Amino acid sequence: MHHIGPTGEATPFSARELAESLLTGPHYEPPYAGALQDEFAWHLVKYLREDARLESEVAVERPGAFFALDFLVEAPLPDGTLRRVAFECGGARTLRDGQRLLRRDATVLAAGAADAVYRLRGSDLLYHMEDVLYLVSQWEGEGAGSPFSERGRINLRTLASPQAKALRLRPEQASVLVTYPLALDDEAGGDGAFEAGERALWHAANDLDPFILLRRLDRRFPDVWAPYAEPGAERPAVPHRLVPIRKAS
Repeated sequence: MHHIGPTGEATPFSARELAESLLTGPHYEPPYAGALQDEFAWHLVKYLREDARLESEVAVERPGAFFALDFLVEAPLPDGTLRRVAFECGGARTLRDGQRLLRRDATVLAAGAADAVYRLRGSDLLYHMEDVLYLVSQWEGEGAGSPFSERGRINLRTLASPQAKALRLRPEQASVLVTYPLALDDEAGGDGAFEAGERALWHAANDLDPFILLRRLDRRFPDVWAPYAEPGAERPAVPHRLVPIRKAS
């Protein structure tokens, strides 16, 4: 395996670093930046490979720019390198905010800080966590670079709704929308039925089917994301530094 040094060069892990990496594995290690991140981490670690690493509040520094990722999962590849998958919890509130986040995520890919960036809406994580993680696992596939374990993928498929399982995702696909039947009675639930309550009443009043919306940018498909990267980040390059922000004790 290799890690990224301050100069941007990949250097081999020492035997001790490799052993520590395999021993630590993915763990739920609060505190996190917020309640939404805490909920996401608590669920995600249950489905990851044992040899994957989960880091939170990961800093990405470039000349004139700084980004902090909510989560970064590193999964070893057969050639000794790592596949890095970033997760951002919380979507855009306005069109302008959405464009800003799109530029930010594209720039992270252009910098080489991640191989894929998932942006997940808070409401989707709170109400349809298993569907969200199932769709992510389908996007990541079954290959050696997938951060999900085989058992994790099986469990997610068992827990996912019929609506999510009916979708067939393409590797280059940048977003997915899953709609659910609207259920207003208190006994509604299961089989993808949307939870009753104020959210269901809002959808009924606005004549809008409940839905979840996931966005994913993959570095392998620059035609999708490269036009949105910040000026000066057109060529993919390793960032100057990619390290977790240490929480104060």
